[in-house]
Amino acid sequence: MNSGEAIEKAEILRRDGCVVLPALYPLSQVEWARELVLRSIGSLKQTRPHPSAGHLAGFHRYPDLEPLHTWISGNEKILAVLGEASGSDRLRSIGLSDITVNRSQPWHVDLLRGKYQHHLNADLCWGPDGGGVYKALVYLQAGKSLKTVPGAHLAPISLDSDSASEPADASLVQSIGVEAGDVILMDIRLPHCGSSEEELSRSAYLGAEKILLSTVLGAHPRPLTTAMEIGNFERLQDWDAAHP
Repeated sequence: MNSGEAIEKAEILRRDGCVVLPALYPLSQVEWARELVLRSIGSLKQTRPHPSAGHLAGFHRYPDLEPLHTWISGNEKILAVLGEASGSDRLRSIGLSDITVNRSQPWHVDLLRGKYQHHLNADLCWGPDGGGVYKALVYLQAGKSLKTVPGAHLAPISLDSDSASEPADASLVQSIGVEAGDVILMDIRLPHCGSSEEELSRSAYLGAEKILLSTVLGAHPRPLTTAMEIGNFERLQDWDAAHP
């Protein structure tokens, strides 16, 4: 990816709240990543009703899975686009990383919500120096389950509950198709959803697991980066306590 391509992708990310980086990883690397996840499948927790669902929050903390994290966080093309989008030449991981397998996801934003929202305020999220924090999602298979409302990341919403992220106008919702090895970069303020529990219940995913890797990178020293880092540490402690 040259500088012109990075600038173009960054403009889309700033405008729509997400952008696809197609075929960022070759299939040989995708197969390596799938094998590594499946070897550690016993470490994932079932946080959704579907029996094949699994989730591991903060996977970067585990030595056997840490290579997956640096595979994403150290990718020069990802960093180039996020640097252009945020206007910062320094980005850092804030400790918010996830591996999900066959996991449903209703409408939400990736900002701290509910009991953790006290770490944030409207100015941090949507003020003149707000934003600048992004999630990189790596797909290890083809799919079209991600739905977003392009541009909705620029409008302040309540962080009391996920219901505030549900779009009032269904005609504004767009589905994003991906192939294995594609990466989606997403502003953490963007409302989005993934597979529904109904979809997972009628699909045969055993033996063909739907695996998603993600990590969040923030521009340094944007204030939202620091606030999300602090709040996520509290949230991760609670997740660990609930899923020993």
